Amino acid sequence: MAYDFGSQSLGITNPFKKEGAIRLVGGLVITLLGVYALLQVTSLIAEQLISAWIYAAAGFLLLITGLRRCGSGLMQLFKFFVGRSVPSSLTRNLTKSERENADIEAKQGSLAYTAGSLESMLMGRKNSTFSEPEGWMGRLVHSVFPRLVFMPYPIRNVVQQVASAVVTTLIAFVAFGLTYFVATTGLAGTAGHIILPAFSVLLLIYLVSTWRNAAINVKLDRVKQLQSANAASVAKIIAFSIIFPVLIGLGYHYLQTNSPQTLAELSFMGQNIELFSAWPMLFLLLGLAVIITGLVMVLVNGRAQQVNTATEVAEYRENLQESVHPNEIFINIENIVLANRRYKEVPNRTYINFDPKLNEQSQGKGDFSGELLIETQPAFAKHEAQPVHSLVRLLSTGLAQVLIVTGALLFLLLTGKISELYQFFSASAPALNQMSENQAISWFGEASGVVVGAVAMLFAFLVVSMMGRLLEGFTHVFWAELQFNSLLMYMKTEGTFSESKISTGMSIHDSTRSENVIVKSSITPWIVSSRITTSTFATSGQNNVEMPRYVMSMHKNEDELNMIVDEIRDFLRGRENIAGFTNTKDLQHAENILRVNQVSRGQEGDSGNAKLTQKEDDQAAGYLRNAESDEQS
Repeated sequence: MAYDFGSQSLGITNPFKKEGAIRLVGGLVITLLGVYALLQVTSLIAEQLISAWIYAAAGFLLLITGLRRCGSGLMQLFKFFVGRSVPSSLTRNLTKSERENADIEAKQGSLAYTAGSLESMLMGRKNSTFSEPEGWMGRLVHSVFPRLVFMPYPIRNVVQQVASAVVTTLIAFVAFGLTYFVATTGLAGTAGHIILPAFSVLLLIYLVSTWRNAAINVKLDRVKQLQSANAASVAKIIAFSIIFPVLIGLGYHYLQTNSPQTLAELSFMGQNIELFSAWPMLFLLLGLAVIITGLVMVLVNGRAQQVNTATEVAEYRENLQESVHPNEIFINIENIVLANRRYKEVPNRTYINFDPKLNEQSQGKGDFSGELLIETQPAFAKHEAQPVHSLVRLLSTGLAQVLIVTGALLFLLLTGKISELYQFFSASAPALNQMSENQAISWFGEASGVVVGAVAMLFAFLVVSMMGRLLEGFTHVFWAELQFNSLLMYMKTEGTFSESKISTGMSIHDSTRSENVIVKSSITPWIVSSRITTSTFATSGQNNVEMPRYVMSMHKNEDELNMIVDEIRDFLRGRENIAGFTNTKDLQHAENILRVNQVSRGQEGDSGNAKLTQKEDDQAAGYLRNAESDEQS
């Protein structure tokens, strides 16, 4: 939305200052690691050009990553610019002065409801925000944590992602147990010593992929709506854990039967080379997963203690008999009564426009109906989290940056391993054809050690950096939440009206008279209002408070509704039905005309005509009116 500046600030403060400071420190450390890698180029470029290029590439990657993180951290520390149009509306805003922002909100997908759903929430005393979970994993998570259903969608989605990764990890280890059973009981033949290491590597790759997907999906811009959550297919994992050992066993049996010499050479070589063991990386992944899951549960539990599930409204229903045109009631409610309840004079948000429909029939009679759904400008509500929750959120943010910095350090060490790997093969590979059998076996042993070291460092980098990004994305959601309070009111008005005339000043002596058409209306208003608490999530940058806003609770506001009704009644009582003089000059002019008429009647009596008395004048006036009525009939 546009930055609509106003001298009256909405009081929305920057929620990211602490997180931004911690992220800035992490970015500076990664930038220094990148500078260190670039400094290694000068000492390598003379003798080891390829290694120098490897360090240069790694240094540029680290430098770019560090500077980007410094930029995002500084962005979170900068002034939080918000105009008078934030936060997003609940549905499309029909207020004329906000048409441009309404179009932008619709294009960005920032509208969480429709006008019909908001009306249904008020009339039905229900909250459609609390929708049931989708997918069997979502239902499992919400069954374990029942109060999770009463939280905003981003928190629910992030918890589902973490829980899905945890459950998938448990299922994967169950599958490994089945593989272990097949391998150790001889069901796969004599290839058990090959099956378990191979399956552990596949298990590590699978779990790294699973947690990496979770880290990608916890970004705030990906969780605007409630998502379906399912763990990987249990049947597929279990089937693979059984079929994989069997396939390895069949292949091993085929080599035993058809190529025993090849199998013997492979077995001898396997005894003299170093094999990669996935278990240290698996234990590292499991340890970090346990820590992150524990922190997640603490943060979710702290947020769950703030849940308020009230769905209460205040209601007013009555039949009124008033001498007023229906349009005037609608205009008064929208332009005066509700305009008086603007927050810091920001225009109210109209979700159903007050467009009354008047069905005029014959002889000045008819019926009318109209609807209005309106929300006052949401007022920022500061909510203080519990000390434990705030401390855990701060520690989680710090731990996430530590893991990300550690991942950058491991990437630098991986760069050294890759450089070492290149130097080893470039130096010894040309002489491989001239080596004896024992020398070749020794060379393969040394080469396997270098390769295994690089692979282990690669997996360590992936696991640590991935877990750091996952924890960073999750804790960012808890820094970003903002809450607002506003009045949401729905009014439905129906009734009938009829016209009649009233005249004053009809005496023959009156020089002025007033004829008025009076509209008698039978009005049946139905007003439902509630003080709602809404939640949205802020971001850093230009579009900072433009995420969808969710209704979290609805509170009865009887006193406020009674004040609205009293103001409407005061308007009806204070109306004037007879047109009169609005200033002293008009009154003076009418008095002058009356005096002229009196003098004129007196002069006619002095000129010889019979001067009529007051009684005779009244009788004459009655005769003239009766004669006029007879002529018209």
